[in-house]
Amino acid sequence: MNGLSPRRVAILFNKDGQVTKGDPQDLLAIQCTITATQNLYKALMGLGYEVVKIPVRSNLGELEIRLRSFSSKDTFIFSNCDGFNGNNMGAAEVVRVIERMGFQHTGASADSIELCTNKPRCKESLMRVGVPTPRYQVFEQAEGEFQLEFPVIVKPSFEDASMGIDLCSVVGNQIDLFSRVAYIIEEYKQPAMVEQFIGGRELAVAMWGNEIVEILPIAEDDFSAIPDPLQHVLTYESKWKPESLFFQNIPSRIPAALTLKEEQTVSKIAEASFRAVGLRDLGRVDIRFDNGIPYVIDINELPDLSPDAGFWNSVRVTGLTYPQMVERVLIHALKREGWIL
Repeated sequence: MNGLSPRRVAILFNKDGQVTKGDPQDLLAIQCTITATQNLYKALMGLGYEVVKIPVRSNLGELEIRLRSFSSKDTFIFSNCDGFNGNNMGAAEVVRVIERMGFQHTGASADSIELCTNKPRCKESLMRVGVPTPRYQVFEQAEGEFQLEFPVIVKPSFEDASMGIDLCSVVGNQIDLFSRVAYIIEEYKQPAMVEQFIGGRELAVAMWGNEIVEILPIAEDDFSAIPDPLQHVLTYESKWKPESLFFQNIPSRIPAALTLKEEQTVSKIAEASFRAVGLRDLGRVDIRFDNGIPYVIDINELPDLSPDAGFWNSVRVTGLTYPQMVERVLIHALKREGWIL
């Protein structure tokens, strides 16, 4: 199929109806994938592609059966699956299925997804190549020697989309620390990652490409309306609940007000992070920029591609339309795999 466009684009997405752990409100973020997929579908259909949607529910065997009705020689998968059966770690399992069946796809490989989902492992990968990231500890039980300095932020080790993060996540003493660690372990059924809390500015660096990675206009979340610096956190509420005060009072500024030198410093670290964890086609790196140092606090191998999400907001500043953004992601993947020149 080298040198030719695919006859069909299949959009793969997780269609979850419940959460299996954590806070019931986490379903808001999980089901956002369904809405995003509908927008991807409309964009690609409008551009003239033959498109099908393939939902992934609670059984990978069902996915295999559905995929057998397509050929990997003429069907390219647009992967928009960020979990499986209510489990964020399950996204890698889904991609392993399609890779084992010989299908090529947009976005990160299964190994890279697994790495990015495991926050402690991801941080170790960054540190090995000299990317600044906050010091951390992992607690598998609500006790042990504390080796950092307060304040710290307590996160689930294997979640994204700010799941498990609220205003109680930043703690300043051991009583609150182990209370929060216990909450994460009990509610999210996974170890708690305790990370040195970094003040400063919160930046989101969206990028796309492969051999050449293009840094899109950098976004900054503006905390100026929040007086307490320990509440300068993108909580779950601030991302997913429009009626909340934090959602309404933390606007995103694009492009961020950075000097040329600052922008170059941040961009260099973002691209180094992209490559360190093996991202492909697209990604987003979240950074705390403090005293001239860009500390990487999260890597998203599959940014939300909805028309109201941060990745699109950065693309929009470049003058592209939403359908053009969707097609650009697809083209990056097709070129990487040799389907088009």
